[in-house]
Amino acid sequence: MIYLVSRVGWRQALESFGQIPWWYFAIFILLGLVSRFMTFARWHSLLRASEEPIKPEESLKLTFAGLFASNVLPTTIGGDVFRLAGAIRLGMSTSLATASLVVDRLVGMTGMLLALPFAIKFLPFLRDSSSTTSLGMAVGTGTLAKVWGWLRRYLDKVLQSLKNWLKQPKSLLQALGFTLIHQACIYLIIKIFINAMGEDLSFMSIAGIWSVTYFITLLPISINGLGLQEVTVTNLFSVWGGVSVETSIALAIFLRILWMLVSLPGAFFIGDVLAGKRPIKHSDPDATSHKELNN
Repeated sequence: MIYLVSRVGWRQALESFGQIPWWYFAIFILLGLVSRFMTFARWHSLLRASEEPIKPEESLKLTFAGLFASNVLPTTIGGDVFRLAGAIRLGMSTSLATASLVVDRLVGMTGMLLALPFAIKFLPFLRDSSSTTSLGMAVGTGTLAKVWGWLRRYLDKVLQSLKNWLKQPKSLLQALGFTLIHQACIYLIIKIFINAMGEDLSFMSIAGIWSVTYFITLLPISINGLGLQEVTVTNLFSVWGGVSVETSIALAIFLRILWMLVSLPGAFFIGDVLAGKRPIKHSDPDATSHKELNN
């Protein structure tokens, strides 16, 4: 962040934000919150179709707590790990919770893949290039074999859970619809911001450039893509989109601040998630002692 601002200067960065009417920022925050609520709706629609659905308020807490935690956890899936831990502590099976998050991530990636063709005009080499990869793995005996056996059984459970969603295409389509609304909010935020800075870029071009930014940011080399996303946004929007470097840097800084702001509600749910408040089943003989322990 310091590097980006140093390129344009603190004063110029503040002057850039000063060009935007104050009520625009209210629109940005509103669109940002809608975007985050769509990520909640996407995951909850998948959970609702699972064998062990959880209450909407619980999945909402987990979603926002994960968004908040991702600001300080390594890679862009740190929030998913936090959601996984929270779902397990609520009583959901590990394999099903993992599968729901995998499907949630895959649906999100599918939405971005749908926008990727709009970036082909910026990447002509994609039409001609092709590559194949191969992976070989040998598993030894002893401890490694035991670990592999456990991992294989665990992956089998996850894959079995994944198949359950394939039998319910309606829930997958609902989740995809929510992620498309989520993406549209992001594109609209960028569109309004660039226009407010006195420049212009088509909605489809923004969708294409942001989809490339998304996949680059998935590289696990920073905390929540911090730094990587800013440098990518600055370069892609200036080089591909033709937006000035000053506007691109201002956009990168603004988006980071916005994502942090709209994730702040999750701070109020961190305690509940870490406390691991599990629903007590009547069939559990230790229910009374558990309840007394929680109290």
